Amino acid sequence: MKILIPTDFSKLSKVAVNYAAKIAMELDAELVLLNVLFLDAPPRASMSLKSVEDVLKGNAEIDSVQLINELKEQHKGNLNITHKIILGNPVEDIVENYAVHNGIDLIIMGTKGATGLEKYIIGSNAAGVISNSSIPVITVPEHARFNGLKHIVYATDMWDLNIEAKALVPLAQLFNSTIHIVHIIEPNSKKNIEIKTITTDLISELNYTKIKFKVVINDDIINGIDEYIADIKADLLAMFTRELTFFEKLFGKSVTRQMAFHSWIPMISFKKTWA
Repeated sequence: MKILIPTDFSKLSKVAVNYAAKIAMELDAELVLLNVLFLDAPPRASMSLKSVEDVLKGNAEIDSVQLINELKEQHKGNLNITHKIILGNPVEDIVENYAVHNGIDLIIMGTKGATGLEKYIIGSNAAGVISNSSIPVITVPEHARFNGLKHIVYATDMWDLNIEAKALVPLAQLFNSTIHIVHIIEPNSKKNIEIKTITTDLISELNYTKIKFKVVINDDIINGIDEYIADIKADLLAMFTRELTFFEKLFGKSVTRQMAFHSWIPMISFKKTWA
């Protein structure tokens, strides 16, 4: 397994790096630190573009080596980790191109919880990578720590339940996780959902016994998911993207943006390749 970690060496990105390192230790995976550099302002007249790029690359090289040494010391040297520095923009395109052409199986990166209008800013690196990536992405909030993946919550709209649940099974098998499938309905909903039948059929079709299905009544989707996550002490939230939208089919644009920045546990997103 090969895990890519986009990083800018900030405190937030190091939370994701440490999270990824612990996953790598459990799975004997290879880690690749990726630092994407770009100039957001023209160089001063006394400096050429090339000289500025050289300085940026030199600093990134020092930071990368230092971070790798810290990680190896922390984990007793038992990490297979390398680094890559790329000049370019936008970040999401660089990440996607590198991941696709270098056999990456999983992307892990940090994300910071936002409030107010910041919830609706879709231009962050994490949001851009999630929207653009054909490879599963785990976003790690600033206070998250890896303590295993015993409980994975998958929020579903029921449209592609079997296909999406099937995509989650390989990850769950790696950690012997329970997949908690949750569907949020409004208090006045007339839906008739056969929970036992759905659960039995999924277990049989997916050949995985650790699956639970739950219908949560709540007039606010985010609150419903949050409450369920808290109730079962979930370790990971799973969502699915379609094309370049942000869980648009499942929740609608505004709620989706909130979920991306709101989640207080790590979230894994998969792109729907069948939609």
